[in-house]
Amino acid sequence: MKEIKFIENIRARAAAEKDVIAGIGDDAAVLKHDSKQHLLWAADMLVEDVHFSLKDASFNKIGRKAVAVNISDIAAMGGVPKYITVSIGVPPYVKIRNLNNIYDGIFKICKAYGICLVGGDTNRSGKLVIDVSIIGSVEKKRLVLRSAAKEGDIILVTGPIPDGRKTHFDFTPRLKEARFLTGKYKISSMIDISDGIAPDIGRICCQSGVGCVISEEAVPLSEGLSIKDAFYYGENFELLFTMSPKEARRLFLDLSKKNSFKKVFFVIGEITNKNKGMYSRGKEGVLKKLKMEGYRHI
Repeated sequence: MKEIKFIENIRARAAAEKDVIAGIGDDAAVLKHDSKQHLLWAADMLVEDVHFSLKDASFNKIGRKAVAVNISDIAAMGGVPKYITVSIGVPPYVKIRNLNNIYDGIFKICKAYGICLVGGDTNRSGKLVIDVSIIGSVEKKRLVLRSAAKEGDIILVTGPIPDGRKTHFDFTPRLKEARFLTGKYKISSMIDISDGIAPDIGRICCQSGVGCVISEEAVPLSEGLSIKDAFYYGENFELLFTMSPKEARRLFLDLSKKNSFKKVFFVIGEITNKNKGMYSRGKEGVLKKLKMEGYRHI
């Protein structure tokens, strides 16, 4: 809640410009570009002992994750990543060879996704900090925001939901899935799950002015993952999205035929009226209020 309130305060103070289609409040800013496409611009920062520990991962994997989380933001908007800048705060115990290993991870994932590194900055710091800014593009007809979910829409996720504590260095951004969805279906809202299902569906509900009910039994969990961690831990970077019942039926009809995404998309709930609030439904049908609490960044 502390982070959410802080961001809302900054959003209220940010001036609206005519070239800004969407600013603070989505996975990426959306800027006017030409008659067919918008520009997407996002940034994500990884901080030692907040998002990673040097005891738990190699420098190579840390570099990879710094770019992967940004690709995931572009995917959540329906777009394609193109350029990044990388700024690094370097503590005394991180050596030049370690920095080279970080960039090995960065360049490897950039090559895999056709991304070009075009700049950045380097400074001394108390702990290792990697700040990546990413620019992408999205066709106007493919753009998805968090703000257009409607009462009666179906809530879906990609999955099964992995344990973010184990997979957050190695996850695959759901770029192909996002492009598949936005190329063939009308997606009303979408977000990547960085903080947990509960706070991230909460962001969609807040932006769209709606409520929701999530079925706990319908959430696809990887082995050993609890529903509580799926709701409130995050760091799995699956896509959470909404679409009308008609579009959902069309999606699953297509998936019933030969399709590489057949076991990727799962219905987990429904968008409701704002006055009904945000809830999950347990095994006994008991409703529990969803909290806007998840992975803490500040």
